[in-house]
Amino acid sequence: MTVSFDRIADRYDTTRGYPDEVMKDILEALERTLDRGKRILDAGVGTARFAKPLQDRGYEVIGLDISKRMLAKARAKSASDLFRGDMCSLPFRDDVFGTTLSIHVLHLVSKWRCALGEIGRVTTDKFVSVAFNKEESPAEELRRSYDQACAELGHAVRHPGLRERELPDLLEPDSASVITLHEHPIDVQGMIGDFETRTYSSQWMVPEEIHEQAIEALRQKYDGVQEIMGREKISLLVWNIDKVWEFASGPDPGMR
Repeated sequence: MTVSFDRIADRYDTTRGYPDEVMKDILEALERTLDRGKRILDAGVGTARFAKPLQDRGYEVIGLDISKRMLAKARAKSASDLFRGDMCSLPFRDDVFGTTLSIHVLHLVSKWRCALGEIGRVTTDKFVSVAFNKEESPAEELRRSYDQACAELGHAVRHPGLRERELPDLLEPDSASVITLHEHPIDVQGMIGDFETRTYSSQWMVPEEIHEQAIEALRQKYDGVQEIMGREKISLLVWNIDKVWEFASGPDPGMR
């Protein structure tokens, strides 16, 4: 199963966006590792929030996504070379990309090892990701409060796949470097509102009755609280593609 973001396409950029200075740091980090003379696959391109700026900088980026509505948003930004497809069955020949990017995508793919195998098949040099690690903060405590409330009511909140930031626990990157530490104030009631409208994919399978009770628990806990701080470490991860291919083709260690 690969989760489509059709339902959140209209709100994706506003709920997942970063300030201009943070995006500038991320794009500059990507530029330092990408090869301008080779094709790049953005697997799970979404609204082209990374692909379009890289295309504007002269990189040949091909974008793929399973969501029609996310691709429509990308086209509205004038992003080019966009294809609809599943990461577990990439519609490309072997060895056509120098580098494949996967940014905030693998957690949506239950057969994420299959997706990595397909990435290994179509790529010759590198697999690159930007990892967004939620650091300990009041905002992270709020996120955990929702998950804990659901768990106490009998539903474990989880993604179908594996976050890119979790992959280094299974496969050591050839290069890992911190891009920036993003610390920022968050409007508490707005954040709870995002949870209430199921903005995040991990919520989509939560039964409605449990979801409603978890939201009520958040509203009670944060009654009168207006603002909290969020903290996120953003890192660049790079793997040699042969290592990714070998890992994806090897025995399953029992991870989901």
